[in-house]
Amino acid sequence: MKVTGTIEFRDLEGGVWQLKGDDGKRYTLLGRISEKSGSRVEVEGLLDESGFGIAMAGPQLKVTKLKKI
Repeated sequence: MKVTGTIEFRDLEGGVWQLKGDDGKRYTLLGRISEKSGSRVEVEGLLDESGFGIAMAGPQLKVTKLKKI
């Protein structure tokens, strides 16, 4: 899956990275995030819509590639 949007760091449960997608959805990002909060990015990854993580903040997107746009 490929999604574009804005990265946000949220101080929930010790901190989580989220993507506010251009599609209007929020995704919890799993993996190494190399960009700063507020950056516009394109993220490729595997979507897990079957449940929520500890932060209960949206479907989890396991990042395989992240590119600043």
